[in-house]
Amino acid sequence: MASIQESQDQPSFNRRSPSPSVSPTPAIGACPEMSRTVSMTSTGSVESTPRLSLGSSTSSVSRSSSAGYTPRQSMGGLEKRGVRGYVRPQGTNFATSAKSRESVLSLGSIAHLQYYFARTGLLDGKGGRLSKKKDNRGTLDLSALDTSFLSPRVLGVDEDSSYASMGSSPELLAQAHVGNMLESPTQEDFGYISEDDGDPHMLPPTTSTYRHREIPEHHPPSLEELKTELHKSLGEAAKVLADVRQNPFSPPASPSSNGDAASPVSSQGWYELQGMHVLDIITLAIRAAKMYYTAHDQPARLAAIKSERQLRAELLSVMEVLKRMATRNFSHEMRTEERITIEQWVEGVYDMLKQEEAIEEDERAQRASWKWLDGSWEDKAIEREYAFMRSMDPDSSTLPEYTPSSSVTDDALPTDFLNDLRTGLRLVSLHNAVVKKSKRQFGTIDKWHTDFGKPYRMAENLRFWIKAAELRWGVTLSVDVMGVVAGTNCAAMQGFEDAVWKWCGKVREEITGELKA
Repeated sequence: MASIQESQDQPSFNRRSPSPSVSPTPAIGACPEMSRTVSMTSTGSVESTPRLSLGSSTSSVSRSSSAGYTPRQSMGGLEKRGVRGYVRPQGTNFATSAKSRESVLSLGSIAHLQYYFARTGLLDGKGGRLSKKKDNRGTLDLSALDTSFLSPRVLGVDEDSSYASMGSSPELLAQAHVGNMLESPTQEDFGYISEDDGDPHMLPPTTSTYRHREIPEHHPPSLEELKTELHKSLGEAAKVLADVRQNPFSPPASPSSNGDAASPVSSQGWYELQGMHVLDIITLAIRAAKMYYTAHDQPARLAAIKSERQLRAELLSVMEVLKRMATRNFSHEMRTEERITIEQWVEGVYDMLKQEEAIEEDERAQRASWKWLDGSWEDKAIEREYAFMRSMDPDSSTLPEYTPSSSVTDDALPTDFLNDLRTGLRLVSLHNAVVKKSKRQFGTIDKWHTDFGKPYRMAENLRFWIKAAELRWGVTLSVDVMGVVAGTNCAAMQGFEDAVWKWCGKVREEITGELKA
C-alpha cells in the first residue's frame, strides 16, 4: 500500500513533459512583451483600434504591415486634414410641387453658408462631437502644439526604410503616444470635405449668396381694372371691325411681267394679314370678357341682366366664326355675316356694361338714403336696428311699427311687431335679402314654410333662421322657439326680441364694413 501511495504522489515524466530546469515561457495566446526596437503595431492591432488620430505616428508601421489598413485608418501624410463641421450636401429629388417653395430654394444658400463657415474655421470646436472639453485644472494643453514634423510623410510602399527606423526610436514613439492621447480625432468617415478636394459642384460663396431676395407677390387684378381692360379691348375690336366695313383691305397693284393685275398668291397674302389682325384683336376681347365674367364679385347682378347660359352661347358663336375664318386660311377677306355676328356680340357686351352701371347708380342712391349707415346713434341703438331692418326688408311696407315689449302689459304680448316675426317667414326673407346685398353671397336659406296651419312649421322657420345666423354671420342666438310659437311666455318673447336686435347689430356691422372698404 505504501508503494502504491508513493507512486501516486510522485510526478510522472514522459517525452512530452518539459525539463524542470527549463525557464518558464509565456502561455499560449498571451500578449508578447512590448519591444523598443521593433515596429509599434501590427496589422491586427491597427484594425482593432480604428479611431486613430492624425497626430499618431504612422511612420513606425512597416511596409509589410501597412497593407492591412482599411480606408478608415489614418495613413499619415497620405490623408488630408479635413474641415471640421461641414458635410457635403447630398443630392435630393424634390417633388414638382415642392421645387417652387421658398424653403427648398434656400437649400443652396444654406450649403454655401456651411461652406463659408468651414473654410473660415468658424465651426472648429463649436459643438457636437467635435467640441473640445474645457479643462480648468491649469494644465498645459499640448494638443495645440505642432507635431507634424515628428510624423514624416509616407510616400508609398517603395519609400526609404530609414523612415521606419526613425519612427521606431523610443523618443519618437513616446512623443507620438502623447499626441495620440491629447489630440481628439478630427477626421473620420463622416463625409467631411477637405479644403483641397476641389469639388467642381461646390462653388465658393459670393455676394449674391447672402443678399436677401424678396419674392414679389402678384395680386389678382381688381374688378375695376378688369372692367377698364374690357372697355379697352372692346374699343379696339369695334375700331378694327369699322375699318373692315368702311375700308376693306385691297391688295396693292403689283403689275406682273405680262402687265396683268396682281396675282392670286399676293392677294391671298393680304387677306391672311387682314384675318390674322382681326383674329388677334377679337381674341383679346373675348379673353377680357371671360375674365370679367368669372371674376365678378356679384354674379347675381350679371345674371339679372343676362343669364350665364346666354353669355356662354354668345362667346361660343364668336369663337366659331373665328374658327371658320382660320379654317379657310382667311381667303376672300372677311365675310359680311361673320362681321355682323362679331359686331352684335361687341354691342351686347357694351349694353350689358351700361345696364350694370345703371344698377350700380341706383344702389348708390339707395345707400345715400340709409340713415343708419352714418350718424350718431349713441342712445338710439334699437331705432338704428329697426331702420336697418326696414331698409333691408324686400317687403318693408308691411312691416309693423316697433313697440317695446317692456312698455306693454303681459296680456298685450305678443305685440304686432313680434307677432309678425314669430312665424319666421319675414326673418328668413330678410336673411336672404341681406346675403344678396353682401359681397360674400353664401349661406342663404333655401327652404321654408309659408302655411302656418301647424305650429311646428313656424318653429322650423325660426330654427332655420337661428342656424343660418350662426353659420353665415357667426352670431349665436338663444331663443325659446316653442315658447315664441305659443306666444304666452313673456320671458320667451323678451328673449326673442333681444335675439332679433342682436342679429341686426351683427349683420349691420358686416354690411357697413363692406360698404366702407
